[in-house]
Amino acid sequence: FCPDVAVRSALLEWRNPELLFRYYDDNRQDERMAPLIRRWLRAIFQLSGETLREIRRASAANRRHLDMFSEEVLERWYAEDCPGTSQTKTLFMVGEDAGSCLRVISSEGSRYNKALMGYVLQSHVRVLVVTDNVGRVMARSVIRLLLRSDTREPVIFADPMFFTLGFSYELQAELLYQARALQEHMGVPVVHACSVLAAPPEPGSCPEGGYVRRVTELDYDVVWVELLECDGVAPYTYSEELPYDELLQQHTAGVLTRTAEQPQLVIAVLPRSDSPSADRYARERQGLTGWTIVPEKPRDDAGGTRTNNHRSYFGPATAEPPPDSLPEGFVAPALDG
Repeated sequence: FCPDVAVRSALLEWRNPELLFRYYDDNRQDERMAPLIRRWLRAIFQLSGETLREIRRASAANRRHLDMFSEEVLERWYAEDCPGTSQTKTLFMVGEDAGSCLRVISSEGSRYNKALMGYVLQSHVRVLVVTDNVGRVMARSVIRLLLRSDTREPVIFADPMFFTLGFSYELQAELLYQARALQEHMGVPVVHACSVLAAPPEPGSCPEGGYVRRVTELDYDVVWVELLECDGVAPYTYSEELPYDELLQQHTAGVLTRTAEQPQLVIAVLPRSDSPSADRYARERQGLTGWTIVPEKPRDDAGGTRTNNHRSYFGPATAEPPPDSLPEGFVAPALDG
């Protein structure tokens, strides 16, 4: 084993390897981030006895979240044919390619991008993604395997769709297709900010440790279910804004901080179907996000038009993969489990 060769080989695999060192420099004054980033870099460059997979799947803090799920669910999540990707190279660049607040090259320093380790080093995080021929992200949605606070059952939460060059029906169709394929593969609900969670058969009772929050304000009556990340090796992660964060106390968005006293983070909060205002919540969000925008003339399998009467978490129903109208140079994302 030659360290110099291993480092050179690793650098060649990264599209913008200089960002690795820029990222460390931005976060080196954070006493929780600096050792974690060094640990990550040593694994990338094969300078330690630990691999990236071992950090992501076997770290004690990560296991405390992963152990909330059955082995069958985790096996499907890690399977090579699971839709989306968990490649750290892609997860690290989700902010850079989209020009979002998580990008490394930013006037904000590490204010937001410190949350990237919450994606890169935690294996319950993947991303549905469409890339071009050099690996740049054209459209994406970060997805996380989380725990419902009420039933203590798994759910996959999909962040908003981000489009690098602006909204595109073709890119939207590809992400919708991937999300449906993911739900079918996993046998676990895939939801987003406009979804309503199904109420359990006996909604008045929760298993041990289960809970909901009921909010009655401004003519709304909502039973909120929190979607939980129970622990993780990263001290920070990022949670996107939800529709009624301030109006109805939905949740706290932005960079979330994990502490030893409070290792559990609330990634998202959704209404349950037994909420009196559940239908209103879904109706008010329809057509306002990438997940719910419906093309004016949806295509049927024969190439004609149809009326969308399929109620789905993902907006327009698509029985087959979208037509060959993706950006020039499109390649399917690599799946590494």
